[in-house]
Amino acid sequence: MRGVDLAARLKKLLHPGILVRVTNLGLGFILLTLVVAVAATNTGNNGLYILVSLFLGALVVSGVVSRRNVENLAVELDGPAEIFAGVPVRFTLRLTNLGRLPRRGLLVKISSASAPILFGRLDPGRTAERGVDLVFPKRGRRSIESLLLYSGYPIGLFRKGRVHALADERLVYPAPAPVPYVPPDPREAEGGDPRDRRKGRGAEIRNLREAGFGDDPRDVHWPQTARQGKFIVKERASEEGRDALVALDTHRPPGADAAWNEAFERSVSEAAGLALRLLARGSRVGLLLGGFVVPPGSGPAHRRGLLRALALVESGRDAPRPPSAIPAAVAVYRAGRGPERAA
Repeated sequence: MRGVDLAARLKKLLHPGILVRVTNLGLGFILLTLVVAVAATNTGNNGLYILVSLFLGALVVSGVVSRRNVENLAVELDGPAEIFAGVPVRFTLRLTNLGRLPRRGLLVKISSASAPILFGRLDPGRTAERGVDLVFPKRGRRSIESLLLYSGYPIGLFRKGRVHALADERLVYPAPAPVPYVPPDPREAEGGDPRDRRKGRGAEIRNLREAGFGDDPRDVHWPQTARQGKFIVKERASEEGRDALVALDTHRPPGADAAWNEAFERSVSEAAGLALRLLARGSRVGLLLGGFVVPPGSGPAHRRGLLRALALVESGRDAPRPPSAIPAAVAVYRAGRGPERAA
């Protein structure tokens, strides 16, 4: 066991993983030390030798302390589940001191952040948190590969740091384009009112009425029943006619350039905005991505599935295969157009 511990210590000593940078103050201090050393050698003045010794001692102490200051530290970065491209999102940076001595003047640099985050003092065994806003400019799978933890403590002659690897991959959703108005599906209306749909077993409550023969006991509205002294039931609207597909053309024409790529990304953002707007309106929403179909649905899990499909969609040069038959009751929404009946 002693041999193993000794080998581990030697490996750590020879391959410490420490990044060293001499600051401007440190460079000036080293040049001053050299000048004083030359003067002491030429003159033989004992006072200058003592001054050179103090300068060299300050360099050694600064180097050792600055290195110790960035060792035995654990770094974590936590963020939300939903991240949209181009939208600042708040992450939480946690720094834990695993050593036996306090750490001071610590700085953490994240590649996506514009400025380092300062931790003034961190006592042994304690964890400190800081909030940082990060922006991911593009959709798709993105990751922060590493964090740089560094410090210039105690006097700023050297800046020593350590790179902490992170295995944190995030799925960045496309930024939803603002959709101020989505035309209603005219097939949802009976008598001119989009809310006046046929009776059925959907989730939406059409109105309340007195119970009649054959009504489902599960539809009894107990507060109104107690208030009126007679059985009142909920009349539900039919789900038929509320399904919608957001279509996105993924075919990449020959000779497509950077302008076409930008237009395609805008189409993806518009598709995301349409899908979220339709979901908020109460529709069951699916996607038609070239020849790939995501069936209509609703709920938080389905919403995440739609955003995931749009985050990973890519254009292709091959013409998409026509999808299987789409029911006539499904409304198809295309970018820049209103609803249209599926063929």
